[in-house]
Amino acid sequence: MDRTAVSADPSAVDYDASWEHKWNDMRRYGPTGRHLRRIVTDMVQGLDYDSVLDVGCGQGSLLETLMPLKPNARYAGIDFSEKALEVARRRAPHAEFATLDVAAGHLDRRFDLVLCTDVVEHIEDDNAAFRNLAAMTGKYLLVSSLQGRMRPYEALVGHYRSYEHGELAAKIEATGLTVRRVVQWGWPFFSPLYRDLFRATGVKATQGTYGPGRRLLADAIYHLFRLNAWSRGDYVFVLASRG
Repeated sequence: MDRTAVSADPSAVDYDASWEHKWNDMRRYGPTGRHLRRIVTDMVQGLDYDSVLDVGCGQGSLLETLMPLKPNARYAGIDFSEKALEVARRRAPHAEFATLDVAAGHLDRRFDLVLCTDVVEHIEDDNAAFRNLAAMTGKYLLVSSLQGRMRPYEALVGHYRSYEHGELAAKIEATGLTVRRVVQWGWPFFSPLYRDLFRATGVKATQGTYGPGRRLLADAIYHLFRLNAWSRGDYVFVLASRG
């Protein structure tokens, strides 16, 4: 898979440097990341696909989770952080990876299933990103992001927005794709309680290395989050299809 160069800026450099020790364990062991993978797995089961692209794949935990569902499918990931891709290659060695900024361009091929989780809220020109996602979608596109009230700490980690209710689905449909399913997850324990907790503890509470104690706490919160509704909440998942 061809690599596409991306422009370097301070935020991109900081993002690149943070993956190995700042966010890796949060994505792997954190309750929100684990539930993201659980919900995505539920939404793609039963779909007909032979190729998968994870856009903004980070350290590859979502690809690692999905690979056992269809071992014979082809898997690929793109991210603008080469450091994240170094971690992803170790986690999913049989997948292809390339450096790409989805706001700036797209690969010249389509995949049956395109995933983009926890990415578009970080992109200033999200409409360009949606167009590029659609250009790479052969059959299905699944996007997740946050909606509703935006918390101050989220701006500190690079969020440009939280989407209004229904806005994410509308922006995807504006690319010509058809929305098939929407999951709104998180009420009441992820949203508002867990997100508001960061006002007191700070977002750094979830970063860094997870030792045994932090893993036990994260696991307890993960099981508490199983009580969250799939029809109400600030975490929104939109599955769309071509045609």
